[in-house]
Amino acid sequence: MPIVLTKNIEPNATLAIWHITENQEQLLQILGENYFELNHHLKINQANSRHYLASRILLTSIFPSNKIMLSKNQNNKPSLQIDGIAMKISITHSFDYAAILFSNADELGLDLEKIDARIARVKNKFMNSNELLFAGADDQIKMQTLIWSTKETLYKLYSNKDVDFRQNLHVLPFTLNNSGKLETLIIKGGLNQKITVHYEEMNNYMLTYTTDQIIE
Repeated sequence: MPIVLTKNIEPNATLAIWHITENQEQLLQILGENYFELNHHLKINQANSRHYLASRILLTSIFPSNKIMLSKNQNNKPSLQIDGIAMKISITHSFDYAAILFSNADELGLDLEKIDARIARVKNKFMNSNELLFAGADDQIKMQTLIWSTKETLYKLYSNKDVDFRQNLHVLPFTLNNSGKLETLIIKGGLNQKITVHYEEMNNYMLTYTTDQIIE
């Protein structure tokens, strides 16, 4: 099906979401033969190929007449060029959805997680003692999913693989609504910075994103 959401997050940042109902063959037909990316033919044979293809369809749908180049650095952080102009991008996918957030100015972090009661089984792996005090109960599934998604967004923004989700990424106490923003901290080495992460609950998923900048 087509894009289910496109909206401007900031003056320079755009969010787009695709609900994936197609199989791999249908997605390949939508993407078309003109799309090319390094290792593209290897990627489409992987288990997550539908997610990979859907995120590229989002880009080609928004930039139908432009040359698109998407690459990743040594930390697996993606970068985007549109007609040779460098842009920032963050990509996420979960089950039947894929999403991108891109900007010509801002650093970005984006994540999408399905709300699932099984997250309570692993909460101690990503939530620290302070977070468990206000969101650690077994019936606080939405809050735990939101904290997980928020930390994934911070991880993508920071783009440093040597990050401990419990020790380095902190979500401050919050009241859960259908949408809003969270205050967080990234604490690692000499870095101690507040980051605002926006969130929205949609169709039993938690969507989180930020356009704050890391200042080191």
